[in-house]
Amino acid sequence: MTKTPQPDRRWRWVLARSLPPRDRAFLLDELDDAFVRRASRDGERAAQRWYREEVMGFALRVPDRGFRGFKHVLGGWMMDGVRQLLQVTRSLRRSPGFATLATLTLALGIGANALIFAVADHAILRALPYPDSDELVAVMEGWGTSLGTLEILERDLTTVSAIGGALDATGMTLEVEGAPARRVSVSLATPSYLTAIGVAPVLGRPFRPEEAEPGRGGVVLLSADFFADSYGADPSVLGTSILLDDERYEIVGVLPEGFDLPSARNDLWIPATVDGSPANVGYHWGMGAFSMVARMAPGATPELVKEDLLSAQETARLANPLWTPPPGFWDDAVISTLQEARSRWARTPLMVLVGAVMVVLLVVCANVANLLLSRSLARQRDLAVRTALGAGQGQMARQQLLEVVVLAGMGTLVGLALASGGLELLRPLLPPEIPGREGIALDLRVIGVTGVIALFVAVIAGALPAFRVTRQSPGDFLRDAGRGRTASVGRRRTTTFLVTAQLAAAVVLVAGSGLLGRSLYNLSRVDPGFESEGRVTARLDLPPGLPGGAEARALFFQQLEETLEADPALRDVALASSIPFGTEWESMAVFIPGVTEDPNDLPVVQQRRVTPDFFAVADIPLRAGRGFERSDELGSTEVAVIDQTFADRFFPGVDPVGRTIRYPWRDATDIQVVGVVGPTTDDDLASDAEPTVWFPLGQFTNRLMIGHGIVVARGGADLTASLGALQTRARDFDERIAVSELVTYPDLLRDSLASARLMSMLLLIFALSTLVLGCVGVYGVASFSARERVREIGVRMTLGAHPSEIRQRMFRESLALALPGGILGIAAAALSGRVLASFLYGVSSFDPLTFTVTPLVLVLAAMAATYLPARRATRVNPVEVLRAE
Repeated sequence: MTKTPQPDRRWRWVLARSLPPRDRAFLLDELDDAFVRRASRDGERAAQRWYREEVMGFALRVPDRGFRGFKHVLGGWMMDGVRQLLQVTRSLRRSPGFATLATLTLALGIGANALIFAVADHAILRALPYPDSDELVAVMEGWGTSLGTLEILERDLTTVSAIGGALDATGMTLEVEGAPARRVSVSLATPSYLTAIGVAPVLGRPFRPEEAEPGRGGVVLLSADFFADSYGADPSVLGTSILLDDERYEIVGVLPEGFDLPSARNDLWIPATVDGSPANVGYHWGMGAFSMVARMAPGATPELVKEDLLSAQETARLANPLWTPPPGFWDDAVISTLQEARSRWARTPLMVLVGAVMVVLLVVCANVANLLLSRSLARQRDLAVRTALGAGQGQMARQQLLEVVVLAGMGTLVGLALASGGLELLRPLLPPEIPGREGIALDLRVIGVTGVIALFVAVIAGALPAFRVTRQSPGDFLRDAGRGRTASVGRRRTTTFLVTAQLAAAVVLVAGSGLLGRSLYNLSRVDPGFESEGRVTARLDLPPGLPGGAEARALFFQQLEETLEADPALRDVALASSIPFGTEWESMAVFIPGVTEDPNDLPVVQQRRVTPDFFAVADIPLRAGRGFERSDELGSTEVAVIDQTFADRFFPGVDPVGRTIRYPWRDATDIQVVGVVGPTTDDDLASDAEPTVWFPLGQFTNRLMIGHGIVVARGGADLTASLGALQTRARDFDERIAVSELVTYPDLLRDSLASARLMSMLLLIFALSTLVLGCVGVYGVASFSARERVREIGVRMTLGAHPSEIRQRMFRESLALALPGGILGIAAAALSGRVLASFLYGVSSFDPLTFTVTPLVLVLAAMAATYLPARRATRVNPVEVLRAE
């Protein structure tokens, strides 16, 4: 006997629970019969599938609020939205001028925000690309320390799980067979440095702890860029060796791309030798330039690390065999997160630029709102017809908002394209200290934030026009349309308010850019204390393994200087260990008998070692005594020249010539001061000159083992040819000399102003953008005013009014529009000028010249924006106007 097919009991149970009790039995029987018929026709499997679908339909069918009802409502809403979107698109296509102007205006504000946010995100907001980067702290931020001190901290600090140090960008000579020697930037890092940061090589292995022991190093890690440029990213180089300063180093690993600690300048990393033996005491305790990074232990905070550091300072203070620092010498030490330490210098200028682009964005919102209000006036007849046909204010308000959302979407696409192009132009100008500078891009995070900004702009810009639509009655629409689209008093006030706000914002940014421009001009005219025009400079790294020690170095420098000076393209030549505004920086703690009473509490000053002709080549004036002579060489009485800043600070009111100074270590010999030269600024034209001691290069080549010389030479008429001659002569003298940093001296000074110049340029661009948008608003007001008053103007001209009188009246109206914006803007600029105070040089935050010129610029811009509408208004034919009436 054939068994009658039955539906799945589980689905039948679901159906029974979904049906109302009153109809349950009847519907179950009906569905069972239908299942049997379908099974006999299509098969049992198809019947079971059909039964499941029916059960789901019954289970989700809730009268008026169920799934199908929701689907119906959703579908209707979507269709209505699509219809409105198509209607808005057609409307915008019929007004290409309006759509283009609004899109470009939105693109300007959105693109500027995307560009600045992309930079700020990488420099300030984004977490560093290291494991648990919030646990990393910069120990004694901004201070350098010695390897001897680092050893003590590794042993005694309990609030950190790992701590390491690195010396940034030491120059070494790389020799490759068949190619000229070249200088590479090398970081000396303790093995614990990479461990603390949590970075592992992408190829090979990190340093081993024993490789920091004396005689156990000889290994090197490559940066990703150096690996790609020098070896074509060939992994087979692991295990091979390179020659650095005449020593062999085995390549043991490649660090990840973008690793930029202690800075992005480094090509290679080698282990720092931790050797506290008496033979190495000067380097181990005297080289205080290692920056420290630590990983906090679980539960630790930067404040607890600071307390831990202070508890160890007495041990470190007494352990230094060279000199004993004063008690409490670490009290002012700063412990901060590595993210904060790396972004601290950029935080304030970037926040100023973020504030500036937000002002631009608000001006864009006001401008687009004004355009929408003007467009609604022009479409008054259309709105009146739609109102007469039954369209509600809510529906028209939604269309206004949808219109600005569409415009914001188009503006976002154009703005992102502009930001992408702007980023390519901006990236090379950014300071190299920005973390991940090369990786700054418009990624999904930036695009997402930009989308949110665009939505914000759409809501702000569209809210006012939409609100006005909801507040206007159908009768108002019809009456306004019948009067020939004349703007209401409320609409005039709204437009005036928006334009005034735009002009006030423009004044703030124009005043800010004016202050920065004045400051940059003042900086460019600062006398650095030496002559840079017509000078060229280069770094020459001496051949590795130069025999004979200090005597050989002194002779080498002398012969090299003579060889370079023999070239006709290099008229006068001098050598130095470091130069003002160069990449090398030297300092010393100096003991001055009779002035510094405590030998353990010594002032730190700059030091430079130069050949005798340096002061003449750099045109540094001699104020007292003598300069250096050829007789100031090894074996003769050690001498020094101090600058005027040093003399004023440590020898006030007395003749410093004949006095003595000493290096800070014990048993150091006396150095006689033989002359005083003018002060020189270094690295920052806005800073005062630091006390500086100059030493003869030939007499002090044994101090810290100088392995390079910085050339400064008077060039010919063609400085590029002089640079080429310098490089050729140096390599002809010894092909193993690594020549680098070939640059004209004026370029060095200009590079020092790069950050100030970039900030001033960006703020000027934003200021001009807001000023142009403000003028667009003035132009719009003047144009609509002229259109509304065509009949009045025609009557006046018929009665004998001269066109100049009508133009003057329109100019007065624009001036009345600009004055409130100017007054509000000047008040706001005076307050915001305090934010810029730290960036200004030689100009106050309320500079009279800037705050006088800025309102004049605003007035002239408003008059220029009114000129065309006024000219067009006075060219109407009065007869035609009256005939039309």
